[in-house]
Amino acid sequence: MNEAVPSVVAIDIGTHKVSVLIGKVHAPDNIQVIGMATARNRGMNKGKIVSLDKVITAIKNAVQEAEDMAECRVHSAWISIPSAELKSFYASGRTPVENTDHTITTNEVVRALELAKASHLTSDHYLVSAVPLGFELDDAPEWVLNPIRMSAHSMTGHYHLMMLPISTMQNLDRALKGANIGVERMVISSLATAEASLLKDEREYGVCLLDIGAGTTNVAVYLDGRLAMTHTLQRGGEHVTRDIAAVLQTTTEEAERIKLLYGCVDLKVVKPDHMIQFQGIDGPQTISRIELTEIIIARYDEILGLVRDVLERNGAIHGLYHGVVLTGDAGQIEGMVSFARKALGVSAHLGNPPVQVHAEDQNQAALRRSQYATAAGLLMFSQSDTQDTIVEQDDSEPLSMAQRVKRAWSGLNETLKSIF
Repeated sequence: MNEAVPSVVAIDIGTHKVSVLIGKVHAPDNIQVIGMATARNRGMNKGKIVSLDKVITAIKNAVQEAEDMAECRVHSAWISIPSAELKSFYASGRTPVENTDHTITTNEVVRALELAKASHLTSDHYLVSAVPLGFELDDAPEWVLNPIRMSAHSMTGHYHLMMLPISTMQNLDRALKGANIGVERMVISSLATAEASLLKDEREYGVCLLDIGAGTTNVAVYLDGRLAMTHTLQRGGEHVTRDIAAVLQTTTEEAERIKLLYGCVDLKVVKPDHMIQFQGIDGPQTISRIELTEIIIARYDEILGLVRDVLERNGAIHGLYHGVVLTGDAGQIEGMVSFARKALGVSAHLGNPPVQVHAEDQNQAALRRSQYATAAGLLMFSQSDTQDTIVEQDDSEPLSMAQRVKRAWSGLNETLKSIF
């Protein structure tokens, strides 16, 4: 790899797979992927690590294949944080502006955020992201996005806080250390996926990112260009696979094969005489594709019903002027776009491929697959001017996750200066 061109590495750790992209950064909006790979992850269930050794193996396998393709060696990377145990809150913090000319500085912004998070943080959770929604000056009805150097007697900061159990972060840290991968930054997976899949206009006018993965379904709503809501459901593609296996009395491997080859959620496109051969526990069996589709629809009905409940409960469903954007491997099943439109009552389309991230012609089609969306978003996130991950201080000595947690907020002043 030509070291004259800056490079960045992205690793997306998902329930069923680990995806790796290695990119050359020619410009913030021009990242060329020179190494890419996915590896089967057998060490997670429903977005949680259940076997550290198997997760380490999956990371190593994916990294090595990407390294071989790029002809380089990976030492550190941007990492997506699985969001199965994500807790998110709206929070606000109000602070007086006490300097003589009542001019807002980063000190007031820091103080407002500290007050906002104080009532939500617990000793067993780690604040992984604090997204500023806006700032209220002297009770004015209109919020401002950049309060620095503006005048006011008081300022209220409004934030979207996202937290994960410290034990989850510690297990992820151990997996990365076991694979000999240093951490550049960690980003909640739904934020990275949104970076790659959503257009600026969609965020401005209201959109819901619906990322249906193997073990979880992540919901992220953007309004007025800002993240307004996140939620994680413990449902995903592996639940569909288990349903098929249970009803057809076959193995999960055979059920997954059938789902990938013949899965559909639109009965109108299924031919009545289309029969499917599969290997049941008691021997070869036959099922019509209509019957298979009905099994699959039942589970997707449940998932989309839960999504609609979340959107209605949070008052977001009527603000989605750009509807729903579908990502995730389980969101690519045949008929999903029309199914989502009917289930949620809003427009829907598949995620937009990021034009900022590209590869050579022979690899471009593979890069556009949903399995790389989150990793592509990480590459883009690394070049963003408004990273809302917590920036940790550089240190010559390796830090444990506990030390990172303690020191993460020591760099907040500089982070806010870079944002504002």
